[in-house]
Amino acid sequence: MKVFFSSFLGVVAGLFFIFFITILIGVAASSSSNDMEVFENTTLQITLEGLIEDRPNAANQLLFELLDQPQSLSLTDILVTLEAARIDPKIDAIWLKIGLFDAGYASLQELRNALKAFTEEGKKIISSGKIYTQKAYYLASVADEMIIAPQGILEISGLSSAPIYWKEAFDKLGVKAHLIRGNDNIYKSAGEPFISSEMSSANREQTSARLNSLWSSIESDIFQSIPELSESSKWDDMLNSQPLLQAEKALQYGLIGHALYPDSIKGFLENLLSYEIKKKQIIGISQYKKSIKKPSGAHKIAVLVAEGEIKDGNGGNDGSITDGGMAEAISKIRKDKRIEAVILRINSPGGSALASDMIWQNIRLLAEEKPVYVSMGNVAASGGYYIAAPCKKIYASPMTITGSIGVFGLMFSAEELMHNKLGIKTQQVGTHPLSNLIAIDQGPSKEVLAVLQNNVNHTYDRFKSVVSEGRQIDLLKVDSLAKGHVYSGNDALEIGLIDEFGGLLDVIEDVQSTLDEPARLVFFPKQKDPL
Repeated sequence: MKVFFSSFLGVVAGLFFIFFITILIGVAASSSSNDMEVFENTTLQITLEGLIEDRPNAANQLLFELLDQPQSLSLTDILVTLEAARIDPKIDAIWLKIGLFDAGYASLQELRNALKAFTEEGKKIISSGKIYTQKAYYLASVADEMIIAPQGILEISGLSSAPIYWKEAFDKLGVKAHLIRGNDNIYKSAGEPFISSEMSSANREQTSARLNSLWSSIESDIFQSIPELSESSKWDDMLNSQPLLQAEKALQYGLIGHALYPDSIKGFLENLLSYEIKKKQIIGISQYKKSIKKPSGAHKIAVLVAEGEIKDGNGGNDGSITDGGMAEAISKIRKDKRIEAVILRINSPGGSALASDMIWQNIRLLAEEKPVYVSMGNVAASGGYYIAAPCKKIYASPMTITGSIGVFGLMFSAEELMHNKLGIKTQQVGTHPLSNLIAIDQGPSKEVLAVLQNNVNHTYDRFKSVVSEGRQIDLLKVDSLAKGHVYSGNDALEIGLIDEFGGLLDVIEDVQSTLDEPARLVFFPKQKDPL
């Protein structure tokens, strides 16, 4: 009987394995086909649902596809595909299907600018959705016509920041946080919620300035597309008292043009374009991408994507940036003689100071051999700015978050919790006075804090010298711009931390203009095929 059940389970497992492999092969085959014909008078359909990342992880994408879950959207893929559609005479229109999606405002501004360039070719864009979040409305406001479901909802409420402060909870638990910042890093606020019960005046000042700068860019873009909103008091009335609008109110306020159910939208688009749209004339962005012909020349532009938190170690397939993974990718770029220029795409809040310095060194060596340009995404701050410093030119969006030239260390001790509440104590024996620098059941002594502060100050001075050298800014000026201060792209351009406004497409265009012939894009680090 045991033999029977063992054999039976083995057969079941084998059949499941064969079935699973068959699915994988089918997915691979369908995803690798390039035989996609695009007909005249085609509408490109872009469904926005899920998270928009610069470059989603390939293995996660396959898993989501197998589980029939919304996949992350690749901003780089969308931008490159939109640029191809802009100059494609067969693409007449774009239909934005607005779902529940999320992205940073800088990413949305890049995407919005690409859509705007599409309309400047005389082509049409419509958007449709049941719910327009503020981010969705910001993006869709570039469309020629916006459509909402008759019982749909639109939300515009402005910007806010509400960090959670943990100190009082830690006090009740008997846990203490010890924050060691650079000697003048009053704006370096990441550790602040653990040592204080309220926002510091310096952090409130920079947060308010950043939010107002971002909101100014959002309003400016919306008003440019819909000028009548800036001329009416309804915009301010809505923001101050009615941030959540039903479809009927959104129509009255002039925020949306039409309220239609989905079965009427195709006919609306046909009226707008003045011709009948057949099924084969509506194509999804992933299908259209397969039809795009890449430059056939030998020349290449490498796009080195640095997305996520900066960590020590190797790999980086978990959505982080590691010094080992970047070193491997940069080594391949340096060895490839056909790569004539590099675009470092940064979307990172920073992380390990040591890993950032290791990456900086590899980028500095790369920049001595090939021109390296920086394209900043939603955030390129702290370590994200550190690795940008040695590059030839830095581009960012007005809504990019950057700067934060500063350093901090954070450690916790739980002496009250362990000694008084749990009755746990350690007994230390060491060879030297500071042989046990950090102990969980006792706070750091003055001598230990002095050692840690000296280390943080040294790293902070190193950070400022890297910026001064790379950006060719006097060290005294860097000192005045540092202190952990976070800036919007608008402010960063004014003070010289970036060189020019522009998204990834702008950087690609500028880099292409420096080359003798068209070059194809190649992305690094290389993502392994999950199959």
